Amino acid sequence: MELTEITGIGNKRKKSLENSGIFSVYDLIKFFPYKYYDFSKTEPFCEDGNVRLIRATVISTPKIVKVRASLTIITCKVSDENNHFFNAVWYNQTYIKSALFLGEEIFLYGKNSPSKKNTFIVSIYRSVEKQKLGYLPVYHTIEGIGQKILSDAINFVLEKLAFSPIIPANISSNYNLLPVKEAYLEIHRPTNEELYKRAIQRLELENFVPLMAINEKNKLTNKIEKIQQYAKISLINDFQSLLPFNLTTTQISAVNEIETDLLSKFTMNRLLQGDVGSGKTVVAFYGAFLSAKSGFQSAIIAPTEILAVQHYEFARQIFSKTNINVGIITGSMTHSQKNHIISCIKSGEIQIVIGTHSILSENVNFNNLAYIVIDEQHRFGVQQRKNLSSKGLSPDILVMSATPIPRSLSLIVYGELDLTILNSRPKPQNILTNIVTRNKSQDMWNYINEKLKSGSKLYVVCAKIDEENENDSTNKFSAKNMYDYLSKLLANQKVGLIYGKLTREKQNQIISDFKNNVINVLVSTTIVEVGVDIPDADLMVIATPERFGLATLHQLRGRIGRNGTEAHCFCLADNLNEKSYERILYFKNHSDGFDIAEFDLKTRGSGSIVGTNQHGNDNGLFGKISTETILLSTEILSKIKTNQSDYEFVLDVGKKLYEDNLLSKVIFN
Repeated sequence: MELTEITGIGNKRKKSLENSGIFSVYDLIKFFPYKYYDFSKTEPFCEDGNVRLIRATVISTPKIVKVRASLTIITCKVSDENNHFFNAVWYNQTYIKSALFLGEEIFLYGKNSPSKKNTFIVSIYRSVEKQKLGYLPVYHTIEGIGQKILSDAINFVLEKLAFSPIIPANISSNYNLLPVKEAYLEIHRPTNEELYKRAIQRLELENFVPLMAINEKNKLTNKIEKIQQYAKISLINDFQSLLPFNLTTTQISAVNEIETDLLSKFTMNRLLQGDVGSGKTVVAFYGAFLSAKSGFQSAIIAPTEILAVQHYEFARQIFSKTNINVGIITGSMTHSQKNHIISCIKSGEIQIVIGTHSILSENVNFNNLAYIVIDEQHRFGVQQRKNLSSKGLSPDILVMSATPIPRSLSLIVYGELDLTILNSRPKPQNILTNIVTRNKSQDMWNYINEKLKSGSKLYVVCAKIDEENENDSTNKFSAKNMYDYLSKLLANQKVGLIYGKLTREKQNQIISDFKNNVINVLVSTTIVEVGVDIPDADLMVIATPERFGLATLHQLRGRIGRNGTEAHCFCLADNLNEKSYERILYFKNHSDGFDIAEFDLKTRGSGSIVGTNQHGNDNGLFGKISTETILLSTEILSKIKTNQSDYEFVLDVGKKLYEDNLLSKVIFN
């Protein structure tokens, strides 16, 4: 079916649809409403400039006034449920004159006129008699196409077309899924919230199944036979003897999984995911140790120089009693320093290379690179990872993430990787978190000052370096202003300031000063979010926590209490509303990163069907999908995966769609 075959869509409107990214009937039915209004919850007329849904009664015959060739105005007097009389106005919809009759009750959606008093500009209207209770869908504006025409066009398509779903009917029935056609109808014409959620769930599953198939296909594609072969022995005990601490049970389990991958004949593609302080780095270093003992090189790449330097210092410490040479290459090194390191890498003299993006440079060539670790993998692009892999033989790859992703989403997001999770810490952190309002801040600073006198170290984290608006109420919470403020308030303490625009040399020096007690108060931006390891830091103030995501808050808090002693995190709030208070309170009361990520997923974007935080068109994709339905979808996917026959059948369907390049299309009968 072509767009012009839809009743009401001619060539001119077809052009308008195409200008909005709608080129087919498939694109049209995926143009989801961005909000909904409950027909049972109407409002009275009000001249506040806000859009609203009004239940009104027609009290005069509509009048038509032709202003000019391109503009006709239809006016009708109506009264709302409070018996307030006002004028309802339509533009270029002459059919209204014959559609309305005296005494009829109608729903009006729109807003008051900014220039004419007691006048309501109508975008959508419905007859109360003909309209079933439910919800009024509202679409983003498309030039030249009114809401009614757009809605009618979508309904026309949905009534005419039959769908061949990706997930077959028998499996849909087994898991109580809505039929695809019913799901689309429910999204565009919702009847109740429960069915609406099930509709989104079904369409998300239609997207996820091919993605699962792609992941499975990529797993097979990525697991190519290795060129290199490791020594067929376990060196875990030898590695443990190099460490100044004992590996935890979960670390040993993770090390075993990595060892099994390295000793197999296929390349490793594994994600090592762990909460703050779970000890991912030492687990990753075991792979580098086994690789070096087998005669190969390793590359460990970090997103920041601060983190790379810490990895380097730790590696030098644990491998100091071996004949394994560790080197580092970063952007701040001099030309001669880089050339020397590059020469040692190329000759194979350095077995473990640690660095930043500098490792990716074309002039960095390895002798026999066999093992790659990518720390904070989400900060590196796919092409960058491919570039690093191309420098090796058939390298085993371990990617690490300290930002927990909800367990319910790992099936989708990391489906093409084998997953290892570290869910315990070598030294459990004992961090007390408190929410402090501005009027209580002086008590907090007094307490902190006493702790500093006793040898504590304090991070103060700010959202911005400077505030652009001098009148901004949060101006005092910018990093530079906070530094000035604390330099005076804590006059007897040594205060430092670090942020991303400083040179790498300066950043490294400040971190070193903080670590070595040259300074004991460090004001910073989120540059300290990941990887900074100052074991004896035990105090943190997060200024305006409402401006940070929960994952960032959790990462920041993880910088303190790393030696297992009691630590204190203060959330210095400036402008908490009900929603942000709920988020910060959850952060205060929970310390598990996976729990926090799950809560963040459930609350960020989910909610009632009624309101503005719902669906919108997103280049033909599902737009702002409710995270609650994502969770429901992944739960069903997990159930399907436990049934081998169902799972294999669904994967076969997804694989066929992928191979036929039909993933971005709906198949119509």
